[in-house]
Amino acid sequence: MKNVAIICNIILFGFTCLVLMTDGISKETAYIVFAVLILLIPILNVLVLLGSRAGGGWPGFHLKIKTLEEMPQTDDLSSTRTVMQIGLIVWNIVLLGFICWAFVDQYPHPQEEGFIAYVLIMVLTPILSIAALLFHDKKGHIVEVIK
Repeated sequence: MKNVAIICNIILFGFTCLVLMTDGISKETAYIVFAVLILLIPILNVLVLLGSRAGGGWPGFHLKIKTLEEMPQTDDLSSTRTVMQIGLIVWNIVLLGFICWAFVDQYPHPQEEGFIAYVLIMVLTPILSIAALLFHDKKGHIVEVIK
């Protein structure tokens, strides 16, 4: 699920860049905020979903791996990764709200080719990102919800 969410975030970012290049940036403040959110949140989703503890941090950074005794004992809820995941879950929910608002605000919808595909990727990406952030542990395995 994590890989599908990453792919959807990359497709959404590319599709949004394409739409902004062809249609131009809106003059309305709400749509400018919407454009910033729809460009920024997929980037942050990919960074957090790709981040790994096994390499000592983010991909490309190689830090000394400490033994269990050397590592500071911290509560899992206070870790930076957990705080970032919770923050991104909230921002993905906000993005879903903006998507629903824009969909209703722009009724009647344009009869353009690719409109339905764009709406589907816009709606599915935050949902898949939320699921990937909620139900995967640091190693990418699905966490057991019922024990």
